[in-house]
Amino acid sequence: MQISRMDLADFGSPETIVQGILDQVPDMPVPIPIEVIATSLEITDIKEIGAGNFEGGLLTDREKSEGTILVNRRSHHKRQRFTIGHELGHFLMPLHLPERGTEFMCTSADMKKADLYKTMDHAARMEVEANRFAANILMPAPLFQRDLNRSAAPDLDMLVRLADRYDTSKEATARRFCELHDTPTAAVFSKDGRFIYAVKGRAFPFIPLQKGNAIPQGSLTARFTGTEGTTSDMDGVDASLWVDAKPYARHQLLEQALIQIDGFRLTLLQVDEEEIEAAEEEGDLVESYTPRFRRR
Repeated sequence: MQISRMDLADFGSPETIVQGILDQVPDMPVPIPIEVIATSLEITDIKEIGAGNFEGGLLTDREKSEGTILVNRRSHHKRQRFTIGHELGHFLMPLHLPERGTEFMCTSADMKKADLYKTMDHAARMEVEANRFAANILMPAPLFQRDLNRSAAPDLDMLVRLADRYDTSKEATARRFCELHDTPTAAVFSKDGRFIYAVKGRAFPFIPLQKGNAIPQGSLTARFTGTEGTTSDMDGVDASLWVDAKPYARHQLLEQALIQIDGFRLTLLQVDEEEIEAAEEEGDLVESYTPRFRRR
């Protein structure tokens, strides 16, 4: 695979750099060969280390003439792939320079940073941008969106298939799924009936739950029983169980749950398009919460 780093020099954002790579490799295979891409761009080595709390690292010089990526040997290979993408983002983005020395050492918490509005300092901003780069290079929007569009009703079963296809974790895939899904969508992560966190698409309403809160009683997630790997049907639930937005309070969300190992559950929430259309006709929705649907 031949990729010219010089041809990427004028791009500064994660999205434009990834698009520059895709333009040079129009027949990019899936799963994305992230190690091959990295070594094509002056990453001389990818090493596994026992890094404790550190998930990964980048060793380079101040000019970034070349670099070595470090990954935690204890992490699952899908998480390692995201780490490689994250560190490659640090390497390629011109304004990403370590505050001290010539190395980035990134923690598990760094790999989850996603909200620039809450993380405005430069160090945190670099981690957010590196995560955006990793998501974009491992699950390129044109390819991922094409796969989403092949299904009339994308759901958790499809999300799991996409995670397998792109060789990415369910967590990273869920983030990308919510970001690129046409219908306002959120993914909720919980353990033993307690909320951990949620990710959501831009048009999905606010979820007021905080870490440690009980999953809402009456929700499908709280009621569903099954064995590890079992996925519930998609069912309608009272929106007020999950969201804090008056325009949606009298309507339904579509909910689906996946039972994972060790008490973890992944929940998919989607705005019911038919419900929202009815609400729009009744004048119940304010403009700021009106989703924009792309008809297929």
